[in-house]
Amino acid sequence: MAIWNGLLFGMMLQLSVGPVCLAVLHRSITGRLRDALMMVLGVALVDAVYMVGAIGGLSLLFQIPWVKQMVLMVGALILTWFGIQTLRAIKGRGVHEEAPAPHAPTGRSSFWHGVLLTLANPLTVLFWAGVFGSLLASDTFVQSTELFLFATGCLLSTILFLGLVALLAAYLARFFRPGWLNVFHGLSGVFLIGFAIVLYAKSCLMSPYWPY
Repeated sequence: MAIWNGLLFGMMLQLSVGPVCLAVLHRSITGRLRDALMMVLGVALVDAVYMVGAIGGLSLLFQIPWVKQMVLMVGALILTWFGIQTLRAIKGRGVHEEAPAPHAPTGRSSFWHGVLLTLANPLTVLFWAGVFGSLLASDTFVQSTELFLFATGCLLSTILFLGLVALLAAYLARFFRPGWLNVFHGLSGVFLIGFAIVLYAKSCLMSPYWPY
């Protein structure tokens, strides 16, 4: 039951769409399905590392206020960079052009894009640190095997949900008009930058010098 509980818990988490889900959707629509699936594998790899770190005591580190604040600020900067790069994809593409953009992403670059984007999203590591820190403190799982199976279920939910998002986006991309891609580039870039601004605001609120 532990792996099933982890799968259900992870699916509930996936319902809150964030920058990683949007990036997979963006890559599947503007690129190839294989590249989007490689990005999903990169996301899952980082999630697995975060879970192992959380089980190993990473949650204690994030209880230090300045560490948490630094993670939020660095994540905001990296997500801003990703947003700007996404907006730059609009340049040089006419509304009626159907040819793919130059320097199209490969499977390997998509994999590392997923890795870097997940690393840049501090809410992911903070969330997993909080979840597994709470589970360890409450002795919810008596045996370490049950905790491992729960983490496996959470990881499978990431692969399953984002994989379905990639498949659905690849299907819907067939009905996209060429000009819609520019609109989608713009919306994706604005969302990433907006998410970065929210993270920066959170980090400022944690500062002792912030006027309350």
